[in-house]
Amino acid sequence: MDGARVQLGEPIGDAVSRIRFAPGSNNLLISSWDSVLRLFDVDGCVLRVRAPSDGALLDCCFEDEKAALSASSDGCIRRYDFCSETQTIVGNHDDSVTCIDHSKETGYASGSVDGCVALEYFDPSKSHEMGCVFRCHPKSKSGRCHLVTVNDIGFHPCSDTFVTGDNEGYAIIWDIQSKKRLYELPRYPCSVASLSYNHSGQLLAVSSSCIYQEAHEVEEAPQIFIHAMENIAKPSRLS
Repeated sequence: MDGARVQLGEPIGDAVSRIRFAPGSNNLLISSWDSVLRLFDVDGCVLRVRAPSDGALLDCCFEDEKAALSASSDGCIRRYDFCSETQTIVGNHDDSVTCIDHSKETGYASGSVDGCVALEYFDPSKSHEMGCVFRCHPKSKSGRCHLVTVNDIGFHPCSDTFVTGDNEGYAIIWDIQSKKRLYELPRYPCSVASLSYNHSGQLLAVSSSCIYQEAHEVEEAPQIFIHAMENIAKPSRLS
């Protein structure tokens, strides 16, 4: 694997559900099914925060550089204050909270088990020009093409590209304008569960983890890789 593997000191105890870079630094937020939220300083290679909770963490996001939120299987939304090292339950649901996002975007991308990614824009002036559907990640089996589930999508903050990760361990960079694949990273040991660009787009974090969607999945220890985008060769057209 070309990316540098993140060394957390202790292994993550279960599948990684989400990784997100901070809005203005290279701090990486990690939520996992082992009920622990972690904050990892990529520049210093140091685990800054380890915050256990009572339920499996299904998603996470930054509120800002000093605070984060998590979505938990116990129905709780927790807010973490990194300065005081405290956590507070700020919301409750009757069932598992599966996703959470603090920021508001001008558009959205949705990934599906049908292997497609749809791009839509709230701005009508862009909708016709840029709205589209990518038929993502087709793999050949016995001469037949099948689609692989897209697990996560990460937009590059400084260009019209985004990256998708799939169940078979592939991450592919896409060009929005041309609607073409640009680059396929080397295959990861497990499914690509989550991925995230840092605020400058110079780093890409990818989590390789079992995601409990396929009966034949091999349960290996979750791993997180950091790719320096400058070390990735100039994209070659794959489709």
